[in-house]
Amino acid sequence: MHIGKLASFRRVGPRTRRAALSASALILTAHLSGCGGDGGGGKDAGTPPALTWYTTCGDPVCRGYTAPAGVSRCTTEMAGASCTTEGHRCDPMDSCNALLICAKSDPKTGPGGCPISRREAKQEIAYLDDNARSRLADEIQRTKLATYRYKTGGPLRLGFLIDDQPLSMSVDPSRDMIDLYGYTSMAVAAIQQQAKRIAALEAQLTELKQAASCARPSVPRPRK
Repeated sequence: MHIGKLASFRRVGPRTRRAALSASALILTAHLSGCGGDGGGGKDAGTPPALTWYTTCGDPVCRGYTAPAGVSRCTTEMAGASCTTEGHRCDPMDSCNALLICAKSDPKTGPGGCPISRREAKQEIAYLDDNARSRLADEIQRTKLATYRYKTGGPLRLGFLIDDQPLSMSVDPSRDMIDLYGYTSMAVAAIQQQAKRIAALEAQLTELKQAASCARPSVPRPRK
């Protein structure tokens, strides 16, 4: 501190000196923070993200709880709490069959996560034409449905096997599982094609009725 300013500082009262020192300390702290100092409480930017319990997607349509095969029940685990083993899962007995998974980030928001239907989250959007819907409807017709049980246990289930149609758009090959959102969309395409055929048949039936009515010969009424 400059000598002249130091002399002036000594002439002021103790309360004023304490206030000035406090202000100086605040300015110094702010300066250190702005220059990257962390004051002892900051985190290193290179620290990897902490492992956390996240919920999985669960069923596309909630149908009540079904115990998953090969997944133990949760005990004290809770969504948002920290965890230690990445990839570990447990069953919270959710009514939509969502599980808890230990991960560095929310798996629902990453690639292959839960389906998002908003346009803002998508690219390369291409609406299906009539030919594409017809192909999907034909594939649905050829799908072999089967009932089965998992070798690890569980209830009797209904579905199809990836082995029967591995190239289907309803299959997620990277995770070796069925894409239920894609499979449901294929079923919608089949319904749309059936509705179109029904409408065409109804139109033909109406035309036939009109033609039959016009072709019917008139019967003369007997004279009284």
